[in-house]
Amino acid sequence: MYELHELVTGVPAKSATHGGPGWSTVCLLRGHGRRILVDTGPPAYVGRLHHELDRLGLNPEDITDLLVTHLHWDHVGNLTMFPNARVHLSPRELDWASAQAPGTVFVPDLQVALLDTRRDRVVPVEDGGEPLPDLTVIDAAGHTPGHLAYRAATTAGTAVFAGDAVKNRYELATGEADWALDRPASAATIGRLRRLLAEDPAAVLFPGHDLRLAVRDGAVTVLGQHEIDLRAHLGPEPTSAPRRLL
Repeated sequence: MYELHELVTGVPAKSATHGGPGWSTVCLLRGHGRRILVDTGPPAYVGRLHHELDRLGLNPEDITDLLVTHLHWDHVGNLTMFPNARVHLSPRELDWASAQAPGTVFVPDLQVALLDTRRDRVVPVEDGGEPLPDLTVIDAAGHTPGHLAYRAATTAGTAVFAGDAVKNRYELATGEADWALDRPASAATIGRLRRLLAEDPAAVLFPGHDLRLAVRDGAVTVLGQHEIDLRAHLGPEPTSAPRRLL
């Protein structure tokens, strides 16, 4: 089993004028001689990831594996931060992302190009695969063509890392995705993950952009609460104190 650390908790935030900040969930699994990150978050997480790893006595060079759910910028923005890590990824996802024109919405051109030219660093994984001990790959297509989820046995119980197959509590509760390239496939994936949770009430799902979720007595349960400190400099002077918004 793995020891599980939620390094950054995702937030379901979006702006009508500035798009999404990309605050996604990043988790660490330690066990079986491996140190595994599930997704790497957006570029703005660099400082936070250094801080969280240091708190656990680790540095980026210690990470042995990256489990990629899908190739959107807010989930793979820090791939280059972990030079010794193998990248577990769906070949279908990499082929799709590599075929997109530069500037395609949400697709990070540089990270995808790096993976495409360094396929020796990529470990291809598919539905039902077990690339590492106590860890199973789950097909979670819909949000993107090769989206994957991962199920891991941890000391706290079963953990399911959904990425943006389930971005938040609303999607798990309703089965409706806020954004997906293939909405029918996305709805089927959400239903499959919800059934998986219902079969194991102790299982916990880590969505791409929200608190941990579970399904208990047929209802979606939110575990924990958000702690967000958002500040903006709105005063007339450059030295004015930031205003706390949340």
